[in-house]
Amino acid sequence: MKILKRVCLLSLPWLLTACGTIPTYNANGTQVQETNNTVPVLGKQSKPAPVDDTAQAPAVVLSLMKRANKQLSNGDNNGAIASLERAIRIAPRYPETYYRLGERYFYQGNYKQARSLAEKAITLGADWLLRRQAESLIERASAYQ
Repeated sequence: MKILKRVCLLSLPWLLTACGTIPTYNANGTQVQETNNTVPVLGKQSKPAPVDDTAQAPAVVLSLMKRANKQLSNGDNNGAIASLERAIRIAPRYPETYYRLGERYFYQGNYKQARSLAEKAITLGADWLLRRQAESLIERASAYQ
């Protein structure tokens, strides 16, 4: 009898997990709710904000980064720095803007600030390519300190 109780208790979490459902969302971002007749019905609930290791850049941040690249190609390093700083104020958890700003400070000769911004990009969860670039920037900036 004890074995039967143990088996029941150990299988209970599996049974409860199998009964659970995962909410689904359509292309508009609204949650699809199923009724008893299993026909999907669109709900008016909003989709919760995604929680990732890294933040995603809003469109305005991407446009500011493009503006910074354009300013840089025109030789306006200070304008590029201002655009990147504004992008950081808008999306402070997006690691690529910190790395790009660190590059600008490196080429301006502010190596301590460049290293700090590259380290910040890594701590915010930069992907593998951005992480390698930030580590390279840290090594180059450390060589001048």
